[in-house]
Amino acid sequence: MHSNAFRNLWFGQALANMGDVFYIVGLISIVYTLTGSAVYMTAVPLVITFSRFISSMAAPLLLNRTQMRSLIAYSQMGKTFFLCVFLLLMVLQMGNVWFYLACASIISFLDGWALPARNSYVPFLVKREELMGANGFLSTVDQTIQFSSWALGGILLAILGDKNVFIVVIVLFLASTFFMLKLPVIPTTTLEVRKVWWEQLGEGWSEVKGRKGLVPVFWIYGLESISGTVWIAAVLYLYVDIMLQRGEQWWGFINASFFVGLVLASYAIFKLHGIFSKHRYKWLPFCMIVTSGVTVVFAWNKMALVALALSFVFGLFDQIKNVVLQTFLQESAPPEELGKIYAAQGALTTLLFGLSSVGVGLLLEVLSISMIFTLSALLLLGTLIPVWFLQKDLKS
Repeated sequence: MHSNAFRNLWFGQALANMGDVFYIVGLISIVYTLTGSAVYMTAVPLVITFSRFISSMAAPLLLNRTQMRSLIAYSQMGKTFFLCVFLLLMVLQMGNVWFYLACASIISFLDGWALPARNSYVPFLVKREELMGANGFLSTVDQTIQFSSWALGGILLAILGDKNVFIVVIVLFLASTFFMLKLPVIPTTTLEVRKVWWEQLGEGWSEVKGRKGLVPVFWIYGLESISGTVWIAAVLYLYVDIMLQRGEQWWGFINASFFVGLVLASYAIFKLHGIFSKHRYKWLPFCMIVTSGVTVVFAWNKMALVALALSFVFGLFDQIKNVVLQTFLQESAPPEELGKIYAAQGALTTLLFGLSSVGVGLLLEVLSISMIFTLSALLLLGTLIPVWFLQKDLKS
């Protein structure tokens, strides 16, 4: 975990994550400036989600033909190129918002290639006994970057303006590409490349079915993707307005509390990974029960300070669960096959989250905000069924 290769991975990933947040901040600002429409602003996450889903589905074709280090580097280079196109459109003062959304779609598509390859590197670079600690460290870095970059991105936007923010993003992506090119080479995939293309698209799902314990893990990911839609900005904003009857700043406070919980959990796992790894079969069901219970109380709570505390607890135990599942998934297959498994996971969670976001919007027309959160809690409780099937594998 102290190797130069692992250091290059986490530092390059941190720079890329920071660039991604700044890019989203700048993109939303441009779309709103050009249109002044809330409808177009909601199109941004839809475009990003749909593009990543298509990319995740197509990822096995590239993972069979391209070395993972090259795939990450090419993805970053491609994103940098289209960010330059983005900047050129701004300099030329192009007023058609669809040009910008088209660039955003391509950038998100390239992300869908890089994420599975990047996650596959962790078990290749660290020892098995250090895997949970490495995931805890990476999560600490990721969440800290996410938490700080949204605030910093807003400040940079106010000080530098749209164009200069995109210049900063381009520099961050170039630096990230440099560190990713220094990663060692993962051996090529062991699967047959001579399969026809439509058979290759399903290789990730074949790996999931063939690897011990991964089907229950994917059931957990699927149920959580659906239940997690209650925490999107629009739903949480309504909760603050209707249930708490507070101003929009409390939406930011609740999000901040959630991220603090995530960061503290990641740091605790990094420092105490031996304890968490040894008892992970106990931690996983406990985390599911706690997050479900917290969501029920959150659903009917009307006190702002209690909502902050509940959001913190949810973030804490949700992150412990995430790292346990991430570590188990990485242990379940060799690094050269993990990319396809991560691509299948990305396709599943992206599709379900996107569809559920639309579904929640429709349900809000007929159900109260409290009932929406209660349904989410029941789905979280339902994950105990696949967790029960997973127990034996977690103990081994």
